[in-house]
Amino acid sequence: MVANHRNPDTTRARILESAQSAFGEMGYDRASVAEICARAGVTKGGFYHHFESKQAIFQELLEGWLEDMDARLNAFERQSPDVPSQLVAMTGVLGHVLASAGDQLSIYLEYVTQALRDPDLREATVQPYHRFHARIADSIRRGIAEGSLREVHPEAVASTILALVMGLLLEALLSPGSLDTSMAAAQAMRTLLNSLSVEQ
Repeated sequence: MVANHRNPDTTRARILESAQSAFGEMGYDRASVAEICARAGVTKGGFYHHFESKQAIFQELLEGWLEDMDARLNAFERQSPDVPSQLVAMTGVLGHVLASAGDQLSIYLEYVTQALRDPDLREATVQPYHRFHARIADSIRRGIAEGSLREVHPEAVASTILALVMGLLLEALLSPGSLDTSMAAAQAMRTLLNSLSVEQ
């Protein structure tokens, strides 16, 4: 989840990498700033020189992960001839998500639970959902404009697709190895698109 452009030799990068490993092993709540500092070999003063809080470091890790996902989704958009093909191809991102960020997904779910109790965390937690919801809704609008999809409510369809994705990710977390997530997502997306296609 650490953004690829960071220099691995910098203190900031060491702190990010140490936080990621601490969150993955201990969970967000139990991984203290002191633990992160010990793993990174920095003082608390060094930590707070780069990050104002544990929440801030988590958000930066999450943002790096989302940037990587955005780049992969952009590639699918460029390579797909129409919106339905693009939406099916985009399900391939799920396999990458699970392979590269399995621990981070469980951390994110824990963070969501905390955000339900802490208003200060809520906005940062729901922002990625809104971001991908808007992206999918825009794709549905393009499909309607290009004539590949029927006239539907883009936001409602985007909510359905995100619910499908989150359900599959949750299943993969609860029962790892029992499901080919990318294949299941592609099949579910094709089933949904069958009801949305102008050819039906």
